[in-house]
Amino acid sequence: MATNDNSFSTAAGLWQDGRVQQKADIRTEDWARPGEPFRLTAVRADAADWAACLPAEARCRLERHADDQARARAGASEWLKTCWLPRELGMERVAFGLGANGKPLPGGEASGWGFNLTHAGDWVVAALVRGAGIGVDLETTARRADIVGLSKRVFSDSEQAQVREGGREAFFTLWSQKEALLKALGCGWADGRIQRRTSLVTAQFQVEPVTGARVWSRRVQEGYALAVAMLDQSENTSAVNT
Repeated sequence: MATNDNSFSTAAGLWQDGRVQQKADIRTEDWARPGEPFRLTAVRADAADWAACLPAEARCRLERHADDQARARAGASEWLKTCWLPRELGMERVAFGLGANGKPLPGGEASGWGFNLTHAGDWVVAALVRGAGIGVDLETTARRADIVGLSKRVFSDSEQAQVREGGREAFFTLWSQKEALLKALGCGWADGRIQRRTSLVTAQFQVEPVTGARVWSRRVQEGYALAVAMLDQSENTSAVNT
């Protein structure tokens, strides 16, 4: 896996699909900070004509999206999954299977790698790590949200108290952290065993005590909250089954 250099890079996607051969130079941005144990790559949703950069199966999936912005984000996600990820791992292709809780996981030669995607606004982000479960979430902090109502539904008492004190700033920090954590666990928002038992705080780094997850959190670009959560396999299994 490439090392983090916090710089812009250019990634080439090359697909030969029957009579069609397409090549595209995609500008990506490294959002990981020095010393962080994961790869974090962001790409703008409008960075390319995604249909020209993808294999046929991935192009077909784009056709499900009638909205142009949704199609662009889906295209960037497909490119990160089908082009960027294999290149990072030095493979021609990465096959995916389903984990115990239905989360798509790299399989075959890529087993043991954690991979996750998120998108919001103009950006799509991929997180990659070896030997651990990983979740990433990006939120636009300017969007309208019933922060009090949502907090009561999905936050623990201590998390709700932070929202009452810190308002929208605290809400989007905790929301992105919670989303990343649930994605790392692979259990989703519907699993009440976890979502209202966590003790997340509005810090740039923490070890969440209920799950043992390491959680990184910060603001990126203009108006985005980003969070990454990481668990080893034993923590992943025990937290969900508690």
